[in-house]
Amino acid sequence: MFSCNQAQPTEIVIEEAFRKINNEKLWKELEEMVRNDQYYRKKIKNLDKESNQYQKQWDSIWQLQLVIDHKNTKRIIEITEKYGFPDPRRTGKPISVWLLLHHSPREYHEEIKSLIDREYNSKRMDSITYGMLKWHVNGRKGYPEGTGLQIIDNR
Repeated sequence: MFSCNQAQPTEIVIEEAFRKINNEKLWKELEEMVRNDQYYRKKIKNLDKESNQYQKQWDSIWQLQLVIDHKNTKRIIEITEKYGFPDPRRTGKPISVWLLLHHSPREYHEEIKSLIDREYNSKRMDSITYGMLKWHVNGRKGYPEGTGLQIIDNR
């Protein structure tokens, strides 16, 4: 995993590796990860809040979602470390990959902070994505920096 103490791959190594992997296999994997990211979230959104089983259902579904979030976070970190952030501007595919980091569990936040700094500074991540992700990994307080957005978190 990425850390400030490890030797970071050079920009040339990252870009060359990305050119080799930027293909249908990567796109399908990313699409599936994003689809999985949303699968249980949609189910939760559709629960009957008036039901006396609501909280029990919510808790059960959320546990399933957390398993996916951990798996997705580990994989998107792995992909980003080696190939750079697979932003749609780089892949040429409209896949909302940022969601995978935006829904990352708290225990990954420190690792993600340095990774997204690297990607933003290398121009593989735009300022809006960077601002949203920084906001998330810094505890979702205030407004996302540099995005011009005002977010209301209704969790």
